[in-house]
Amino acid sequence: MTESIYKNPIMLNQAVHKSVKVSRLKNFKFAQDMNSVLVSGGEFREAAKYFPIIFVRDKNSNDILPIAILGLRNKGNLFVDNEGKWKEGVHVPSFFRRYPFILADNENEEGAYTVSVDSDYEGFDSEDGIALFDEEGKQTKELDNIIEFLKGYQANSLLTQEFIKKIDEFGLLKEFYANITMPEGEKLGFTGMLMVNEKALMELEDEKALELYRRGFLAWIYAHLYSLSNFQPLARFTIDESKENAEETAV
Repeated sequence: MTESIYKNPIMLNQAVHKSVKVSRLKNFKFAQDMNSVLVSGGEFREAAKYFPIIFVRDKNSNDILPIAILGLRNKGNLFVDNEGKWKEGVHVPSFFRRYPFILADNENEEGAYTVSVDSDYEGFDSEDGIALFDEEGKQTKELDNIIEFLKGYQANSLLTQEFIKKIDEFGLLKEFYANITMPEGEKLGFTGMLMVNEKALMELEDEKALELYRRGFLAWIYAHLYSLSNFQPLARFTIDESKENAEETAV
């Protein structure tokens, strides 16, 4: 469902990239064709207002991943317009907000990371961009802020992995299928999805339920369950977008 948005990530080096500037993210054209995206538990409550949040099992790693559904077609993000603007007032997943930067594993030191940037990003080495290093080769305040955001994203991702491992260990996940009837009668079916089994959650031993509560995971679970009601609004949104595109083509 998800795909890499980083085409040519390179590790930042204060000597090599001393004079390089990177412009701030101006649009989300890179996400226009993505109908889903990874989300972390820390953003479940906000994301749940707009997107269905489901779990899927990765076919290659067998890992369980939390996914926000952005569109009901194989390709197409309903929250990005033709100009690359994200729908106003709608939560932008942090997976996208961190672009074009990313933390990469440091091969020379276990548990350490290096900062990389997608050199194919249109704002890379831009004259009107922000400087990453000063004249002495030290990190600028702007780069410090970017790194703090990336570290926060990384920490949230690790905690989300713990959350998924825990609810899987407690036997709280079950497969489900979504059969959606579009406003114009078209039927769409979705399979291979996982959700929290609320019945199993209610029958959970007190000690395990308390652990989920104390760690903040219970709030994440109910945000996920609440979010599933967003499938039908997405169906209506799909029809509205199709009509708008048809009108633009006609003009």
